[in-house]
Amino acid sequence: MTESQPDAEDFDSVGRYVTDTICAANPDYAQLPAAVLVDVVETNVQNARIYLHAVAHQSQPTSQELASLADAARRRVRQGVPLEGMLRAYRIGARAMWEKFSESRPDLDPHALTDYTLRYIDWVSSEAERAYLAERDNLLNSKLEATRLLLSRIVADDFHTADERNAAVRSLGLNPEQPHVTVVIGPTRRASTTVDALLLELLQTCRRLIPGATSALTRRGVVILVPAAATSGIEALVNQALRQSKAGPDDVSAGLSRPAPTAEGLAAAVHEAERARTLGEILFPKRGLHTYEATGFFDLFRQGTPVDTFVATVLGGLGGTERTSKVDLVHTLYVYFTLGMNRRAAASQLGIHPNTLDYRLRQAAKTSGVDLTSPERSFRFQLAVRLLPLCTQTAELEDKDELTQFLVE
Repeated sequence: MTESQPDAEDFDSVGRYVTDTICAANPDYAQLPAAVLVDVVETNVQNARIYLHAVAHQSQPTSQELASLADAARRRVRQGVPLEGMLRAYRIGARAMWEKFSESRPDLDPHALTDYTLRYIDWVSSEAERAYLAERDNLLNSKLEATRLLLSRIVADDFHTADERNAAVRSLGLNPEQPHVTVVIGPTRRASTTVDALLLELLQTCRRLIPGATSALTRRGVVILVPAAATSGIEALVNQALRQSKAGPDDVSAGLSRPAPTAEGLAAAVHEAERARTLGEILFPKRGLHTYEATGFFDLFRQGTPVDTFVATVLGGLGGTERTSKVDLVHTLYVYFTLGMNRRAAASQLGIHPNTLDYRLRQAAKTSGVDLTSPERSFRFQLAVRLLPLCTQTAELEDKDELTQFLVE
């Protein structure tokens, strides 16, 4: 610290003194690298010139006059100095300048010096804070865009070599040799309006709940890569994000992949998460989150003629009666099978007496010729009712639209 008392024009000495005082009292400046420290000293030299002019003339500096300090504030962002630390530095610095100039400039009115020192702190802090926040937003936006572009390349597996892929994954702060689970959140087919605002909200929520993940809003929706070897904890966090969101199951849905062992499997994991969303919206429309582990079995059955023919063959022979329509029979089978063939639970969900359930099962067995109370013998019917929403052709199953209505109620 400089021991000599600077005269009014010894701004270099004042700048060093102010910097020494700041570093001694502000932990955020205590261990600055040498190059940054030189920058801080030069800034405080300019700061001392602007301060003395303001208090001597009792005038507020213009934005143009404070431009050098605004530039310094933008540099502090890139140098890693936190905002509060920088603002505290200006408060400490103003106090240090007041001490020096009150000693070296007896010609200054002490009351005006004190008054304009307090005003100067507000003026310079406001200008520096605006510049700091604007620069931080610019850097954040640049980082977000870089993350979005890298994630888009990983999803498309747009790399010539494994080394290029691994380098991209490392650029996102992830380890390409460790497992990752992928989450994709996007609009449902039932969404009536654009959901961009909801997706942005969900992106921010997921970043808060899963801080170790890498995420971005892409054309596919929100894509999240989570370093994890299992899905259970992630499933709970995504469900929490969906609950906190204003979005409902008719607006957005989320898909969760199985863990991809290495970076090589990340593109496939994204497609798994997307496929889980697609199948989950069909099979479980009331749910917001769909895991590939729960829907993967149905991914074996692609929409098309084979599925249509199978469903029509198995369910087409069911016949209703005056008491029970064909829709009632299929609805009964769907609930009965999805509840593990539990009679009481199925009757309760259907809102019917267990005896009525038994009657419907007997009617379905009579028209199909299959004992539907036997897990082994009824397998084809269990599969058919779950594949029913995947049907695309309805010629052989005229009641298909009505039959699937209960799946979305």
